[in-house]
Amino acid sequence: MTEEMTATQRAFGDALLACGAVKFGAFRLKLHEREPDAPLSPIYVDLRVLRSWPDAIDTAVAVLAEMIAARGLEFTRYADIPMAATPLVAILMHQTRVPMITPREAKTHGIAGTINGDFSLGETVLVIDDLVTHADSKLEAIRVLEDNGLKVRDVAVLIDREQGAPEQLAAAGYTLHAALTLGQLLDYWRASGAIDEATFERVRTYQAANQA
Repeated sequence: MTEEMTATQRAFGDALLACGAVKFGAFRLKLHEREPDAPLSPIYVDLRVLRSWPDAIDTAVAVLAEMIAARGLEFTRYADIPMAATPLVAILMHQTRVPMITPREAKTHGIAGTINGDFSLGETVLVIDDLVTHADSKLEAIRVLEDNGLKVRDVAVLIDREQGAPEQLAAAGYTLHAALTLGQLLDYWRASGAIDEATFERVRTYQAANQA
């Protein structure tokens, strides 16, 4: 599978390990808030750290832009899911000159509304997040956007952890587009010697046992 990766994808895979955005061990995830007895994850992907690494975030934005162009997605604005995706989308907006908006919770002060930024009713927006495990937070953001008169067809992420999100989104009428799956990255890291066989098998076994 590694031969199918582009040079940009491989550079992103290298950058993730170099900046410490991916760690191996035993970790609690967001899903443990509702499933406290679920098995601990042998891998932790924290793309929020990218904002501290200019070269790494440039590579992340490049791989995201490459995927969006290759899929031929049509939209007039980006909609980031805060906060992990916000710096990524801000850079992407600057580079492509496509404006962005941000869905948010309603405030009890200042200007009312549940979207930061300007938009017109009926516009089609591309929802962007850093990664996806399950699609709950994406569906919540989509609900806010649609309640404000916007249209959503597609959701783009850097990494799909392959735990049921594409199917969950498809059942709700949306299409997930991932720059890379976790499986592609694991194959690449194993082939390049960045992780050993035992680590590879541990993560793949966990993935197979924890599909949504």
